[in-house]
Amino acid sequence: MFDLIDECGKDLKSFGYAIKKLDRYGISTATLEVKNKEESSQLGLGEGNYYIFNSPFIHQLGEENGEYLSNIMAKRLKSIFKDFKITKTSRILIIGLGNPDIAADRLGKEVFDNIEVQPLKHKNNIFKFCPNIFFSTGIDTLQMVEMFSRGLKIQLVIIIDSLTTQNIARLGTSFQITTSGMTPGSGVNRYGSRICKESVGAECISIGVPFMIASSTFIKDDEVDILLAPKDINENVTFAGEIIAKAICEVIY
Repeated sequence: MFDLIDECGKDLKSFGYAIKKLDRYGISTATLEVKNKEESSQLGLGEGNYYIFNSPFIHQLGEENGEYLSNIMAKRLKSIFKDFKITKTSRILIIGLGNPDIAADRLGKEVFDNIEVQPLKHKNNIFKFCPNIFFSTGIDTLQMVEMFSRGLKIQLVIIIDSLTTQNIARLGTSFQITTSGMTPGSGVNRYGSRICKESVGAECISIGVPFMIASSTFIKDDEVDILLAPKDINENVTFAGEIIAKAICEVIY
């Protein structure tokens, strides 16, 4: 199981994967474009563009580091918006995935809470929704997202969710943006239906940060494999939610 593209176990460099070191806070960026169905099949990734922002010292350096990271993420989102022909008047739906009752899985709810909508504004074009998880609602997340997307004539869906990682150093420090959609629960082998342009009728951007790691990464046990999270998970998820929400608001308003 993997959520971060560079943990797929493949040699991504032969597919154009590139890493660039930025000039501040030890941040690096990585990019990959999965161009066609053949590459998609070989890598186990959906077609589209992938961007990772690795910020290893974010929790030690705090607000200033977070502000810088939010700004560079906003620049990337603006570029994607331009490619998708999304403007300030486009109809955008923001989806906060995950289980809001579990700290490591509430990134979507944190971002949701930090984005304000203006429902009374004439011709309001920004909408947001937290569908919770299938085991709480009995409804497939895709069904809900598709219903709102098509019913509200949405042009862009932005999906936010917590991810898993295979590297403890990346917990809460790697921010991934993709244009290929997202499959809820893929990192924990609980596969929902894929949320993507083909399934919801709108362009999709997914944003995620890993906050969970499998115990099998450290201890090989055929009977038990549980998900672990950092002890300061609440603060880390809150901080990441603020960073992502600020980047999104920079672009949509």
